[in-house]
Amino acid sequence: MTKITLNGRELEVDASKPLIAACDTAGIDVPRYCYHPGLEPVGSCRICQVEVSEGGRPARVMAACRTQVTEGMVVNTEAAGAHDARRECLEFLLKNHPLDCPICDKAGECTLQDYSFQEQQAASRSTEPRATLEKRVDLGEVIMLDQERCILCTRCVRFQEEVTKKPELTNAGLASNSYITTFAGRPLTGNYQGNLADVCPVGALTLKPFRFQARVWNLEKSSSTCAECSRGCSISVEVLRRGDVKRIRPVFNPDVNQWWMCDTGRFSFPEVNDAERLTGGLIASGDDLMGVTTGEAIRHAAGVLASSSKTALLASPFLTVEEAAEVKVLGEAVGAELLFVSPDPNELKDDLLHTGDPCPNRNGLEQAGFKAISPADAATRVTGADAAILVGERILKLLAGNSLGSTKLVTLDTAACLASGVEACISIPFYVEKAGTWINVDGHIGRLTIARPIPASVQPLERSLVELTKSLSRAGASV
Repeated sequence: MTKITLNGRELEVDASKPLIAACDTAGIDVPRYCYHPGLEPVGSCRICQVEVSEGGRPARVMAACRTQVTEGMVVNTEAAGAHDARRECLEFLLKNHPLDCPICDKAGECTLQDYSFQEQQAASRSTEPRATLEKRVDLGEVIMLDQERCILCTRCVRFQEEVTKKPELTNAGLASNSYITTFAGRPLTGNYQGNLADVCPVGALTLKPFRFQARVWNLEKSSSTCAECSRGCSISVEVLRRGDVKRIRPVFNPDVNQWWMCDTGRFSFPEVNDAERLTGGLIASGDDLMGVTTGEAIRHAAGVLASSSKTALLASPFLTVEEAAEVKVLGEAVGAELLFVSPDPNELKDDLLHTGDPCPNRNGLEQAGFKAISPADAATRVTGADAAILVGERILKLLAGNSLGSTKLVTLDTAACLASGVEACISIPFYVEKAGTWINVDGHIGRLTIARPIPASVQPLERSLVELTKSLSRAGASV
C-alpha cells in the first residue's frame, strides 16, 4: 500500500492500480470516458485530468487513468486547472456530437450529459458545421451503431481485444476522420456482443432489442442472478412500471462474472414475459381442464396423491435452495426419491463465462440430497409410477418430447400441462418474481430478489408446497 494525499485526506491506496482507481476507492468521482476498470487504461479521452504534485515539484494537470500512484503524491481533483482541462475536452467532444438526447436510448445514463452539467460546459465557440457520419449502422443481430454519437473512447474495441479475445471492431481512419467500424463491414458474432452497449459511455452502441422500448428512469432495477447456466452471473433485472422485464444487464461481481455477461442470459427475458403463463390452478374435469383457484387445485392434487400407491417426484434445476427444502418434506410425505431433471450440456460452453450447463442450481440441489437424472430417465420414472409430481419452473419444458404415458400428473410450473394424465396444474412465480438462493458451479451463492410482483392469483412455490404437504396429510388420514 502507498500513502497519498487526496483532496486533503491522507489515504493508503493500492499502488498496482492507477490514480483514478484510488479516487474511486475514496468515493471521489472523477469524470472518465475511455477508462473502464475491466480494461487496460489508454488515456485517450483526457477528461479524467486532476492536479498532481510529486516530490515537492509544482503541481501539474495529469490524466488520472494513466498516472500510477507514488509515495507522498498530493492530488487535488477539484483544482481550477483540472476543471478547465475537463471543460476543454468536453468542448471538443461536443463539437460534433448530435443534439438528439431526447430520442437517444442512452438518455438518463449517458455520462456526456452528466459531465457537461457537472463541468458547466454548455457553450460552443465553433462555427464550422458538424462532421457527418453514418447513423443506424447495423452491426448484426444485437448492436446498432450511430457513428455520429461516438466519442472514440475505444472501449468497445478494447473489450473485444482484451476480454473476448476475438477482435471484430476497429478504429478506422485518421485524426478527425476516425470512426468505429467492423473489419471489412462484416457483422459482429459471438455470445458477448451485448457488453459492447454496456461499456459504451454514450449512445453510440445500443441494443437492438431494447431500442425505443423504455426510458431508463421508468425502469425499476433489482439485483438478481442469471438463470441460463450454472455460472450464476450477477445481474440487474429491469422492469417497466411493474410489468414486463425490458432489460437484463450484468452487475459487477468479482468472484463470478466481473463486469460481463453472455447474450444468452441478457436476452432471456421473453421467457418471463410470456402472456400465456398459468395463473391460478387447473384441475381435470372429464376430458378437459377446469380453471380453479390455487387452493382448490392444491386440495384436488392432494386427493390424487393420497390415493396413489407409488408416486414419483421430479424437481426442476431452477428450484431455489429454500424451495428444495420444502420439496424434500413433500418427497418424504409421498415416499418418493429426490430427483431433479438434468439436461445434457449445450454447445454454448466457452472459456469466459458460460458453463454449458443449463441447471442454475445444480450445486445447491446436489448439496440438498437431490440426484440428477436425464429427461429421458425422468420420463421413465413418471411412466413407472401411479402418480407423479413435477415441480419447478420450466420442468415441463425440460421433459418436452418425452412420453409421460397415462400417469396421473400434478404439476407446479409457470405453464399449464397438456399431457393426457394431468390431474392438477398449480401456478408458480418466475425466477424474477421470487426471493431465494442458488449455488453456482464454483460454490458461490447467488441471490434472487423480487423484481416485479406476481399476479394476485399466483402464490410463492414454497407456500404451495407447504399447503400441498398439509393437505396430503389430511387427505391420507381420511382415506
